[in-house]
Amino acid sequence: MSAPYKVVIGNAGIYLGDCRDSMRQMPAGSAQTCVTSPPYFGLRDYGHPGQLGMEQTPEQYVAAMVEVFRCVRNVLTDNGTLWLNIGDSYCSTAPGTVNAPQPRGNRNNAEQWANARPKTPEGMKPKDLIGIPWMLAFALRADGWYLR
Repeated sequence: MSAPYKVVIGNAGIYLGDCRDSMRQMPAGSAQTCVTSPPYFGLRDYGHPGQLGMEQTPEQYVAAMVEVFRCVRNVLTDNGTLWLNIGDSYCSTAPGTVNAPQPRGNRNNAEQWANARPKTPEGMKPKDLIGIPWMLAFALRADGWYLR
């Protein structure tokens, strides 16, 4: 992905690029609220190197999300709030198998999509619920966030 840049429309600024790089360009304490639904673990390949959600393990994904929300905390005011919508993921079957989950709608890229999915994490089996929201919530709490 190319370096982030800012587009100004009236009094609003829209940052385009990796959210971590974009937030590092924003002034500290410049936002009152963050409402976000980040990419879920292993569900979409947007075709960008280093994209969020395509980490190899749930632990790597959670670590990347903690980094994102450290950036969020930096741009929030002292009394700012974060509203986070995060969905869970199920373990897939081995990438490329006929049982691998298929995208809805256009099935022309089903093989590519299935091959992008991370392997089933160690200690789990296909179709297991991973528990990403819990893992992330506890990691964020350990990083200083309040869970409400």
